[in-house]
Amino acid sequence: MQKQFEGQNDLEDYYIEVEQVLSNNVNPYDIKCPICLNVYLDPISCDSCMNHFCKKCHQQKQSTKCPLCNRQCETRKAFPLLRQLLSQLKIKCHHNSQGCSQIIDYDAYDKHVNQCDFREEVCGLIDDKYKCNVIKFKKDIQRHRCYECNFRQCECSHCHQFFSYFKLQMHELKCEEAMTKCSKCDTLIKIKNYNSHLDICDKNIEQCCYCQGEYSVQQLNIHKYECQLRPVCCLGCSQQFYLHLYYIHQTKCPKFPMICPNCNQKIIREQFENHKFNDCLIYIKSQHDKEIQNLIRKQQQLENELNKKDKLLKFSNRYKDPDIFINLDKTVAFVKQTASKKKDRFVLFNNPISEQRKYWKFKCSQVKSSWYAVGITELSTLHSLKRYQDIGHGSYLVSSNGTMYNNHKDDQNSKESDFQINTNDIIVIKVDLDEGNLLLINTTQNLSLQIEVAFEGKEFFGCACLRTAGDEIQLIQ
Repeated sequence: MQKQFEGQNDLEDYYIEVEQVLSNNVNPYDIKCPICLNVYLDPISCDSCMNHFCKKCHQQKQSTKCPLCNRQCETRKAFPLLRQLLSQLKIKCHHNSQGCSQIIDYDAYDKHVNQCDFREEVCGLIDDKYKCNVIKFKKDIQRHRCYECNFRQCECSHCHQFFSYFKLQMHELKCEEAMTKCSKCDTLIKIKNYNSHLDICDKNIEQCCYCQGEYSVQQLNIHKYECQLRPVCCLGCSQQFYLHLYYIHQTKCPKFPMICPNCNQKIIREQFENHKFNDCLIYIKSQHDKEIQNLIRKQQQLENELNKKDKLLKFSNRYKDPDIFINLDKTVAFVKQTASKKKDRFVLFNNPISEQRKYWKFKCSQVKSSWYAVGITELSTLHSLKRYQDIGHGSYLVSSNGTMYNNHKDDQNSKESDFQINTNDIIVIKVDLDEGNLLLINTTQNLSLQIEVAFEGKEFFGCACLRTAGDEIQLIQ
């Protein structure tokens, strides 16, 4: 059996919103992380300002400074009073809207969420390059994989090999191990042996079309080339003879072609004595020149194909946010309705910007968020949270509400423009590596915007930032 699963099948991150807390006597500000604004998860405190925040929020800052007081600090465990307050919380499962009615203690919430029957998971069964992306509750996913999924492995009843369910029926119709009846003698034989059986089948008799003799198929295949009454056309004079007379004729026919032993050129018998050695050299040279031209033409065709392939733009399955899904030909990227919350979700091209890759066109198929954005970005934006109000965030973008983002120009960063993006707008992006400019053109609304870019020493990728469920973008080659 082939490999069954690929990658991580979970669809959601783990967090607790304040609205999930049922304790009426708890002040929300006592249990809310000042960074993510959700209930503290694994809280730690700053030894300088004594403020608390989630351990994960601190790690995402990638800095040794406190995210609140901005001082160099050491972190320590949360104060016992906070830990005691959190341990008393009663929390609704955030799958409550999907059917989970359990109320869980704070200390048991992590274990419950990971085991909750209403947690959504992707099936993930694969077959070659295809993958099942059906989403089911955790309580239903195993049944789907075992009994419903078209990608589940099933055994052929004939050859006992395993195939995906959707391939099995087609396979069984032509499986070489399946039994079938011989059309001549009604003997049951395997499909893979059918042709060889017909060759030896006693009842599979056919008649020679030349001498009318009867032979088995196996004998006839040999006889039809040796039959003395088979008509044969002379290669030289084009006269027709029976095979037994043709053998005598070809030894004397003045037009019969012969092969020159020096240049392998065909020369008719009556001209063979006049064939000169110099003619052979000319022939050899012409053949040699043709081969060189063919090699040059094939090389040019190969170079053209390679250049054409390099210019094809595709979204990268590797360089993208986990909430973004890409279609099979990698030209459409979108955020499914199951996305947990709004955030910056980047999807990049498969290769960085270069001389061969500095122009592309988008169709903004669905614009659900006012912060839907297109442009260019560094690879690092995928792996860390950025403050786009500050210089150095690594991107040059414009959002659907007209806000510009510039990595190095303070007068262009977070500034408003007249450039807008709506659903089904066609956006053209051009990069001028020499002048250091990024030009965006909305061909649907006849709008354009130019952003200054610093390319020196950095590698940028064409990108889209999809913020919320339903946002979708399509590459136009």
